[in-house]
Amino acid sequence: MEMRPDCLVCLFDQALRVAKALECDDECALNLLRRAARDIEGFSLHQTPPEAAAQLYPDLSALIGIEDLYWKKKIESTNRAFQYLDFVWEQIDRAPCKIDAALRAAVAGNVLDFATQMSFPIEEEIEKIFQVEFAIDEKREFIERLKRARRFMIIGDNVGEHLFDKVLLEVIEEYYPELDKYYVVRGRPIINDVTAQEARAIGIDTLATIVDSGVDTPGFLLERANRQTQNLFGQVDLILAKGMGNFECMDNLEDDRVFHLFKVKCSVVSDRVGAEVGSFICLNNANIRRGDE
Repeated sequence: MEMRPDCLVCLFDQALRVAKALECDDECALNLLRRAARDIEGFSLHQTPPEAAAQLYPDLSALIGIEDLYWKKKIESTNRAFQYLDFVWEQIDRAPCKIDAALRAAVAGNVLDFATQMSFPIEEEIEKIFQVEFAIDEKREFIERLKRARRFMIIGDNVGEHLFDKVLLEVIEEYYPELDKYYVVRGRPIINDVTAQEARAIGIDTLATIVDSGVDTPGFLLERANRQTQNLFGQVDLILAKGMGNFECMDNLEDDRVFHLFKVKCSVVSDRVGAEVGSFICLNNANIRRGDE
């Protein structure tokens, strides 16, 4: 998905959010904003938003000498997510379709994001997610495809959210213990996206093979993945891509193995999928509207 002018404004705003997350003084914040302004001046609207972010964030990191800008926020998000695990499991255990409920839990965690136009309180999202209607709802098709799959891949998104991805993997393991499962993570810290370190810390490696993609963008760009990940991507039967960043990088793939699961958190993606900001989406990649960008 190519950028729009709105994305440039969002990227500039992200620099301010970095300053606040790090509790920078005014001079530090000003330097971050100036650095962002210089980078944004050179961006092309033919880039995806995650490609632009992959240029911006290393510059911000170099400016203040901190590689993982959101390391404190990642810990905070994970701790917050743990608070809702008991409630989530209660809802899954009483649900008529546990996999559907686990998918709902996994997308509720998608609100733990520090790089979007709008923020949403996780408390409200968790409370409503098990009853809310999805604006685009292809979960049933995903579940049917899961029954026939032999190799399944989740492409992770944010830290905190990854705890609910683990819940989804646990439910899938209960029904399909013979299924080969892979959990793909970013190759380096970028915003609050999940890396191998955070995935292992909560035990995802006990349920799935963790795959360090080598990708340095806050969204999965296949051409930037290492060869191991590219080969694996071509071999799996079913792929669940979590979050808007992955959608922004993969919406041009006409690949019906890929399902997107995310909450719409900005106007640009809202226009792209034809659903309101705040909506929940489970969408097969082959069914994305094309030719209208």
